[in-house]
Amino acid sequence: MADSGQPDKSPSGPPVPKWAPEPDDNDAPKHSAEAASSATPPSFGGDYAATMRLIPVPPPATPPPAFGVPAAHAAGDPTPPHVPGERYIGKYRLKGELGRGGMGTVYLAEQPGLGREVAIKELIQSADPVALKRFLQEAQVMARTSHPNLVQVHDMELQGNINYLVLEFIRGRSLRDWMNQSEIPPPQVFAVMHGVLQALDYAHRHAIVHRDMKPENVLISDEGIVKVTDFGIARLLDDTGVGGTATKTGTTVGTPQYMSPEQVASSKVDGRSDLYSAGIMFYELVVGQPPFTASDADGPFTLMAKHVQAPPKPPSVFRPGLNPELEQVILKSLSKRPEDRFQSGHEFDDAMSRVADQMCPGWQRALEPGADLAKMVPRATPAGPMPATPIGMAIAQPGMAVRHAHVVYNPTPPVKPVAKKSMGCVSMIGTTVLVAAAVGVLAGSLLH
Repeated sequence: MADSGQPDKSPSGPPVPKWAPEPDDNDAPKHSAEAASSATPPSFGGDYAATMRLIPVPPPATPPPAFGVPAAHAAGDPTPPHVPGERYIGKYRLKGELGRGGMGTVYLAEQPGLGREVAIKELIQSADPVALKRFLQEAQVMARTSHPNLVQVHDMELQGNINYLVLEFIRGRSLRDWMNQSEIPPPQVFAVMHGVLQALDYAHRHAIVHRDMKPENVLISDEGIVKVTDFGIARLLDDTGVGGTATKTGTTVGTPQYMSPEQVASSKVDGRSDLYSAGIMFYELVVGQPPFTASDADGPFTLMAKHVQAPPKPPSVFRPGLNPELEQVILKSLSKRPEDRFQSGHEFDDAMSRVADQMCPGWQRALEPGADLAKMVPRATPAGPMPATPIGMAIAQPGMAVRHAHVVYNPTPPVKPVAKKSMGCVSMIGTTVLVAAAVGVLAGSLLH
């Protein structure tokens, strides 16, 4: 299940931020030279002396225990010695390669002492300093977050002139892999989107924009937890430090299939851009294909232009009988203007959850191992039990007609009118002959 049930430790306040919010720096450590050199210990208040008396104090001659480190390792040194023949990145022992991407290779590694498996992301060295800044920015962004639906950053390593990011390792599969293997049942579609929107809402309230939301960046763990990953090209909204310069080159960042209209037009985006990308994912999960497509011959710019100009076809065109309220939620998320969309992940998630409760009661547990999806159908009514329906069918009470959603589209931007070619003489003669022949046939039929 995407929602772990853990309390959200994010700052209190309204769930919808004013774009763009200032990041919360309360968690950042503040040190000064005076504080470091002060001999007076800080006063935390409270009677801690009574508590400390309960802790047995070993004699001064007792050496510190070598907790979590091999016996042959020097006591007090937190880093165990490297095993000959093994490859290491910093203190992490590599176990294999997980994959390769645009930023570099991703390794599976183990943290000695703790025995914890981690994923280590390498940055390919290039002459482009922006790539390095985006990679370092990922470490900054992820280090400031802690949410059950976000991949956690553990550490940062520098080996030679190569930077590595140490991340939480998720044993499972990506949403893209799942989509390629089979059609995802409706309860699980809602559960996946719930986890994604929870993660985005948390990130946006911490002034973080992902900028590349797509199924490849959504992981589903074996335990059924949704994890959003790869903030490598995200940008902090406060425009300070690394985050403020990583995208000032004017380059368009993102994947064309999931880019928002404002992302195509300029690099200045906020969290509502991520919600548009999430809406594209939602449309694709429900319909079976994204709302905008283009062939290889058309190129990415054709696809990007459709995001800006073309209204999406209603999902019911491909899924006749689709729940009209679900269709309205999807189409609202795909509005061209950011102010016409959902203004926060919380608002998007709340609207979707209301429809999900009607269509698939109990959907929140759909990703749990062994979950019985057959039971996640509308409850029985006095007129009889409701049949199980796929996501492409509307949920209606027996004997009630399904109303059609009144869909309002964003108008297509005006295009330059194309001058019509004048009709030539030959064409005009041909048209006259055809009209005369039609009149003759009609007159003959009337006479007979």
